[in-house]
Amino acid sequence: MLRRIALLLGGTALVLALALPAAAKNPKAPKAPNTPSAHTLCMQNLAQSQKAFHDAQVDARKALHETQKAERKALRESQKAARKALHDTQKAARVAQAAQQPAATEAQVKALHDAQKAERKALRESQHAATKALHTSQHAAVKALHASQKAASQTFHDQQKAAKQAC
Repeated sequence: MLRRIALLLGGTALVLALALPAAAKNPKAPKAPNTPSAHTLCMQNLAQSQKAFHDAQVDARKALHETQKAERKALRESQKAARKALHDTQKAARVAQAAQQPAATEAQVKALHDAQKAERKALRESQHAATKALHTSQHAAVKALHASQKAASQTFHDQQKAAKQAC
């Protein structure tokens, strides 16, 4: 038992003898992190602002396209509802005529048919005009956005060029 304790104490002394000199050494001073130069920082800021500008223009185009898509969808749905309403109204008129005059003359049937045909034609023409007006306004909005983005891009490019020279 005495041997075991002596062996344990000797091993501990050996470990401490090896560990203390290693711990007593002066550790290397940590290197200062590489700090980028002012020019590098300036160029990074310019690149970041260019990316932000580009992202803003892309977002503006996407927003315009999404609103235009929603406008087209709303117009199509309203036109579909109007066509269905006209169809239902005309169907009710035909049923009412058949109920009121079971033996309607050919002239009466033709008069109702012609009136309904004129109503359908007027609805189609008004819907076509509305679709054309929407298309024209959307086309003008896209052209206006493109022109404004082109001007903004040119101005931004000139500012970036001046900033690069300042860096």
